[in-house]
Amino acid sequence: MIAFWISAALVSAIAAALIVHRAARALRPAGAEDASVAVYRRQLTEIDDLAERGVLPEAERRSAHAEAARRLLAAADAKAEPVKPPTRAGRIAVAVVAGLAPLAAIGVYLAIGSPQTPDQPFARRLAAWRADPSNLDPDQWVAVLQKIVREHPRDPQAYLFLARAQLTAGDAFSALQTLRAGINVDRRRGELWEALGVAEMARANGQITPDAIKDYQQAVQLDPSLPGPRYYIGRAKILGGDIDGGLADWRALDKIMPPEDWRHPGLENEIAGVEKTHGLPPPVAAPTGPPADQQGFIRSMVAKLAGELAAHPDDPPGWARLLRSYQVLGDAEGHDAAMAKVREVFKNRPDDIKLIQDMAARPQP
Repeated sequence: MIAFWISAALVSAIAAALIVHRAARALRPAGAEDASVAVYRRQLTEIDDLAERGVLPEAERRSAHAEAARRLLAAADAKAEPVKPPTRAGRIAVAVVAGLAPLAAIGVYLAIGSPQTPDQPFARRLAAWRADPSNLDPDQWVAVLQKIVREHPRDPQAYLFLARAQLTAGDAFSALQTLRAGINVDRRRGELWEALGVAEMARANGQITPDAIKDYQQAVQLDPSLPGPRYYIGRAKILGGDIDGGLADWRALDKIMPPEDWRHPGLENEIAGVEKTHGLPPPVAAPTGPPADQQGFIRSMVAKLAGELAAHPDDPPGWARLLRSYQVLGDAEGHDAAMAKVREVFKNRPDDIKLIQDMAARPQP
């Protein structure tokens, strides 16, 4: 610390000396030629030099020479403002201000700074987060899981958890990189390919992209029991006009789901809706009516989100949005029911439950 203060004092002294020195030399000596006059004289010389080398045609030389000469005469005729030499009092004032500036900075630091506060290395904070993860936000979870991945680089589950945390934190690009690294560790794990498809959709603002479909198809090939990839493959077919193919995929998915699976109602409702309308329902138009209509619009959007989560529950950010929506509506019953489903779906993934609760509690812009 002593070395720091000595260094700071030396730097301040040098800066103050430079200020005083430059202030003393700032005035042009009496009788010195004005800088603009010197510029125009040099310009005339350069014009003549270009003409002699044949670079500048004679007509252009005369025009440029006349313009430069006109400016030279105007600058020479202009009367410079007389500058008064600095007084002894002025020089003393400059020196005093330059000397007091670093002293004032030290005083302000001692008054409002915290020189006695110990530093907080990131490694120490990370260890504290890891020891007690009960109140971590998504970004802190990401930091903790990144540390775990570095410690267990051959564990594909660690990559999966980190990617889910990154998605919850809104960083789809990093989640994609994490999942690709995890797939390089274990290419036969269907959950990684499913999560990769989810990350592709998150990067595309929820759109089912061709890359996401390829990832879902790979996931189904490795693990046909995964409901999420099969759902989105069927949905993509319906969106693309293959109604029969999409319905066949959804019906097959509905048959293999356990009878007690609470996602059945949502999927069956979607199947019935497509059978009736021969397509997915169009997006709901934004409301333009009175507040009562807007409240109904919000409730319809919340119901739509709840239906989508019922068909594809492995979506932590979606559950966080649903919980937040119930909070905005003041629907305590709906919030409690959604939270119960979250605990059921993620009963083997307590980290995801904590992430969902944190995201739901975070204020939104």
